[in-house]
Amino acid sequence: MTLNEKIKELLRRDPRLRSSDKELFIEIFRLKGLNLTREQEEMIRDLPAFVSIVRERRRVQSQIKALEAVQSVKIARQVKETEYRSEYSNRQEKFNYQ
Repeated sequence: MTLNEKIKELLRRDPRLRSSDKELFIEIFRLKGLNLTREQEEMIRDLPAFVSIVRERRRVQSQIKALEAVQSVKIARQVKETEYRSEYSNRQEKFNYQ
């Protein structure tokens, strides 16, 4: 099952996951066998949004070249970006915002 299919299944099964990325992360952690305590779940809920952390890392690394990732990681990120663009840029359907 792809990540996309698993996310759809989780969102269908548990409506509260539709409104909270952190709750969705916690549920995915559970499915992967991470048996988090209530305290650990609360710590995750108190963290900044994961996407915000990634966004800020990217911003800092674009501003300060000395803080960039090692070359092998940069190459791996470029490969992933190319794969993503290839997969999603060729789709024929249009987004429907209604």
